[in-house]
Amino acid sequence: MTTLQTLAGTLRVRPGLRRPHNLASDRRALAGLLLAGRSAAEAPHLLANLFTLCGHAHFLCATLALAAAQGQEAFASAAQRRALRRETARDHALRIGLDWPVELHVPGAMPAWADSSRTSLLGCPWLADGARSKGDAEGIAWLADLLGASPADWLALWEREPAEWLAQWSERGRGWLPALLHASAALGSRPLQPAAPLRPHGSPADLRALADGLGTAFDAAAPTWRGRCAETGTWTRLHDLRADPPASAWERLGARIADLARLSLPDTPGRAGTGWLATGALQTGTGEGLAWVETARGLLIHRARIEGPPADRRVAGYDVVAPTDWNFHPLGAVAHALERMPAEGREAGPLLRILMAAYDPCVRFAVESRTATAELPHA
Repeated sequence: MTTLQTLAGTLRVRPGLRRPHNLASDRRALAGLLLAGRSAAEAPHLLANLFTLCGHAHFLCATLALAAAQGQEAFASAAQRRALRRETARDHALRIGLDWPVELHVPGAMPAWADSSRTSLLGCPWLADGARSKGDAEGIAWLADLLGASPADWLALWEREPAEWLAQWSERGRGWLPALLHASAALGSRPLQPAAPLRPHGSPADLRALADGLGTAFDAAAPTWRGRCAETGTWTRLHDLRADPPASAWERLGARIADLARLSLPDTPGRAGTGWLATGALQTGTGEGLAWVETARGLLIHRARIEGPPADRRVAGYDVVAPTDWNFHPLGAVAHALERMPAEGREAGPLLRILMAAYDPCVRFAVESRTATAELPHA
C-alpha cells in the first residue's frame, strides 16, 4: 500500500456482525493538521491535492468556507458551477462505466458487458478536456445512447415511479447498462433501513447548528445530525422534493443514473444542468465559515477558522466532513444492512458489492471474515 493510500485510510467491513462492530475506519482527520498555520490563500490548493477524489469539489468548498470566514461574499461563480457540473458528471460516468460492471456481478451472470461499458466511455464528453467538449447536445446524445432513451424522458418516468420504472427499463432496455441493472435486481432490491436524509443546507439555522456541533463534541468519524445518524447521496439533493428515500441499494443505483440525467440536461434553476447541484457558505462567527457542495457521493461540508491581520490570514482550525463519514457511520444504514447480511455463502459477495456500490465510499475497503481479510481498492 502506498503512503497516500495509508493516509486515506481503510474501511473495515464485517458482514454478519452486529452494530457497531461491523464497520470500522482508520481514516484520519488530516485537513486540520495539514492546514494549521497555512495562509488562507493556499489552503484550497492543498486540500484539492490531499483529496484526489472529488478534488474539484474540495477546492470549491474550501474557497467558499475561507471566503465566508473572512466576511466576504461566498458563492460559486457561473464558471465554478459549470466545472462542478462537469466533474460530477465525470465521476458518475467513471463509476458507472468502469466499476459497476465488476461490482454488480452476480453468480450466473458473467459481466460480458464489461468491454461494452469501457468502449462507451471512449465517447463520453465529460471525460474529454474542456476544449473538446461541445456542450449540452453532446452530453445528451451520449447519455441517450447509453440509456436507450432521451435523458429527459428517462428522468420523467423515474420521477413518476422510481422503482417501477427502474424495473421496467432494466428488463426491457437494450444495451449493457440496463442488462447490468437487471442482473443485480433480485439481490439489490432487498429493503434497507434508511437513515434520515442529510439536508442541513436548506436552512441557515440548521447550518449554524451543524457548525456549532463541529466546534464541540462532533466526531468526524461518526457524525450525527440532530442527535441521530444521517445519510447522503444523489437521493438527498436539496432540490430533490421526493419525500421518501430509495427503499433499496438497487434504487440508490438508479438515483445515481437519474442524477447523471439531470446533469446532462440544459441549465434550469433547481432542476437540471448547473442549476441542479447546490453550493453555498455562511459566516458562522468571527473568523469562522462553513461551506457545502453537493458532489457525486453526496453532501461535502468544510468548516474553516482563521486568525491574523487581513493581509496575512492564517488557518487556525479546519474540519472536513465527507459523504463517506455520514454513510458509513458504525450505527447507520450501511451498518444496519451488514447486520442482516450473510458472512459467507454464494450470495454474500454479490450482496456486499451491490451495497458498497450504492453508498460508494471514497476510500478502499477491506472485507473481514472469520477466515480471511480481502482488501479491495475503491475509487
